[in-house]
Amino acid sequence: MPIHPDTLAAVASEYAAGMTSIRGRRVQRLLKREFAGAECVLLVHGGAGTAAVLGLSPSGAAVCATDGRGKDARVVKWSHGSVEGLETWFDLHKDSLPVLGCATVPLAGLRAQVRLHEPAGAVSPQARPWLAQVLRVLG
Repeated sequence: MPIHPDTLAAVASEYAAGMTSIRGRRVQRLLKREFAGAECVLLVHGGAGTAAVLGLSPSGAAVCATDGRGKDARVVKWSHGSVEGLETWFDLHKDSLPVLGCATVPLAGLRAQVRLHEPAGAVSPQARPWLAQVLRVLG
């Protein structure tokens, strides 16, 4: 069952808390749109003290690591067991967040950019196997 919209909105709001108001609202909107199909959405720590949003489902995962600055925000989605993901970048200069482009990316390369660590908060027993798969790929 997909994540409850209020729960997703709370995670998105917490993630965007340090961003400027306009960019923060756009990042929240992007997260709510792109992670709506996930069953579990977590705030995780990446390498070099960065934060990221990780979405998990039985079929795959998605990650977004942006600070709200720059021209775009990128979301990478992949199926469990895959060696590649689809990276889509969205225009943060426009309220509609149009797609600027997308490309297939090797998950090994993504590991170098977004090295995830297990979240400190509670992870549901249902999501633990999915998280373990993601951490094997990006941990």
